[in-house]
Amino acid sequence: MKNFLVLALSALLVFGAGTAWLLLYPAVPRDLAGATDFDAQAKHVRIAVGESDSLDAFVLRGTRPGVIVLFHGYARDHSRVWRYAQFLRRDGWTIVAPDFRSSREKHRKPTTLGWYELQDGEAVLAWLAKHPRLAGEPIGLFGESLGASVAIALASAHSEVHVVVADCPFASGKHAIEDGCVCEGHVPVVPFAAITRLLGRVVTGHDPAALDVVAAVRRYGDRPLFLIQAGVEDRFRVPQTLLLEHAAGAGTEAWRVADAGHNEAWIKHRREYETRVGSFFREFLHGPRFAAMER
Repeated sequence: MKNFLVLALSALLVFGAGTAWLLLYPAVPRDLAGATDFDAQAKHVRIAVGESDSLDAFVLRGTRPGVIVLFHGYARDHSRVWRYAQFLRRDGWTIVAPDFRSSREKHRKPTTLGWYELQDGEAVLAWLAKHPRLAGEPIGLFGESLGASVAIALASAHSEVHVVVADCPFASGKHAIEDGCVCEGHVPVVPFAAITRLLGRVVTGHDPAALDVVAAVRRYGDRPLFLIQAGVEDRFRVPQTLLLEHAAGAGTEAWRVADAGHNEAWIKHRREYETRVGSFFREFLHGPRFAAMER
């Protein structure tokens, strides 16, 4: 019996470690979903991250003042956000679509649910602040999933960000890991969430559960925030998403899409999605209400 328990525990730990490793270094497919691939039209730039690293970003120059940074989600790269760029650029905004360093092919960083990703976001904002043509232009952030949570956390620390659209953000790294175990991994939270966190600490030196997006929403205050949430619990459970809505300030608009799974709102209701997101940016990034905010 003792040998059996040892073998069973060892197998569980090996399975848990393997699963956690795949979560840190998932496959990253190109995911256009029929949208235009703007890679050939966009200017490819490298943005410094700290003193010894950099990230790739793709820039589509606009025809009016205003920059929207599009952050992709977990296990995706910038190609995922071209679906949003194709309607946002019709309004004349400059689009910046960075790749998190966790999605690049060479010298890849592990996915950290915020630690490396926030460094990447900070680097993009610093690059914009020094850009000879884009410095000083109003900034909006768009993100989906992990990118949505990063956008909120980043904006909460930067008053120069005037508006955020967040499609299916998680409430915290802890909630994301636990809901991921249940909804995607189909494994119990205990012990797999703890194993994932432990491996994350070993690989990166940081707890992947540390990012608190609810606190970031509170710090963001009453600035414009458009929260888009899925009604189908295929990635994050509804109670987690409600934490963000309850913490949001007076400038928040929330849209829960009853028949959409995680980041499926654009696919399920494309016309409404593009109308609502486009209108939100037009109103707050460089519209009458933006001017009122500046006074």
